[in-house]
Amino acid sequence: MSEIMCKGCGAVLQTTDPQAKGFIQTIDEKRKELYCKRCYRLMHYNEFPKILATNKEYELVIDDLLKKNALVVLVVDLFDFTGSFIPHVLDKLRNKDVILVANKLDLLPRSVNVSKIVEWLEYMANRYFFRVLAIHIVSSSKGYYIDDLLNTISIARQDRDVYFMGCANVGKSSLINALLKRFDNRTTDLIATSPIPGTTLSSIKIPFFDDNKAFIDTPGLINENNALSLLEESSYNLMVPHKEIKPITYQLQKGNTVLLGAIASIALISDSQCSFTTYVSENVTVHRRKDIDTLEFMNKHRGTLLVPPSANDSKELEYVTKEFNVSAKQDVVISGLGFISLNAACKVRVTLLKDLDVFVRNGIFGK
Repeated sequence: MSEIMCKGCGAVLQTTDPQAKGFIQTIDEKRKELYCKRCYRLMHYNEFPKILATNKEYELVIDDLLKKNALVVLVVDLFDFTGSFIPHVLDKLRNKDVILVANKLDLLPRSVNVSKIVEWLEYMANRYFFRVLAIHIVSSSKGYYIDDLLNTISIARQDRDVYFMGCANVGKSSLINALLKRFDNRTTDLIATSPIPGTTLSSIKIPFFDDNKAFIDTPGLINENNALSLLEESSYNLMVPHKEIKPITYQLQKGNTVLLGAIASIALISDSQCSFTTYVSENVTVHRRKDIDTLEFMNKHRGTLLVPPSANDSKELEYVTKEFNVSAKQDVVISGLGFISLNAACKVRVTLLKDLDVFVRNGIFGK
């Protein structure tokens, strides 16, 4: 029998080991779409997958891709751009034809100017000296600008397969599902998705074009310095936004701090006043207070007054402190959690989980 792949995660189907990738009770070769037990329970019962891909799988896929003449759709998370547009991925793709797609437009406030966001993405790509054929902003969950993206892919692919690549949780699988639903009248997802990094285990080839070329979904690189990688499963849905983000603005003076759950706090330590506008999931506690005994407060109230983490997340939390001089209209980004926009030049102290990435960047919403 030739190998049969799970349509949900790409694993080779097998009937012998329930604890291994691709387990299924029976393999019915007459069925067009077969799903392993893991993907079936994920898709029908929203059960967190216990078997996950690793960065080793990612490296094997991308090294194989580099040998092929293919078009690459590099998907990044518009909400967590800095944490998903990482040099390790870019360096491997510098000599490939790449379309940059920023997903999750639906999470940003409706008032944002899309053309300004495109300009910001062009600026960020240029900062990394990363050449792309085109830039698109989409929402895979809402279907925004999916038609425009497919038109660009159709023109740029030149009879080649199309690989969807990027970090875990940027929405590669969701984007392919959205394309399939729009253009082959599908009503259900073909590929399994979840908020857990590593859901896609192997490459998934989906014939799509008239010349028998395909969309190919790939495992995502897991960013180990992302908030999702540092907490347990029970905290995931607290950190991942599920609807349009509602910004919250505070006027801070020296000695004030804003807490983002028990994950991070950002304190104003310069004398000037400054507005802090937070952009985080609706389930993240945003709490303003005096910057006194902040670590003790975070440890005491984690999982109760301050979430994430959830009350069931038992991981030990270690924190580090970093200071930044921030210019007006810059963002302080906590990878995988969100960002805070500042309206004036100031100095801030960021206290956050050890090994969690924090960046200062030019503001996504411009001046």
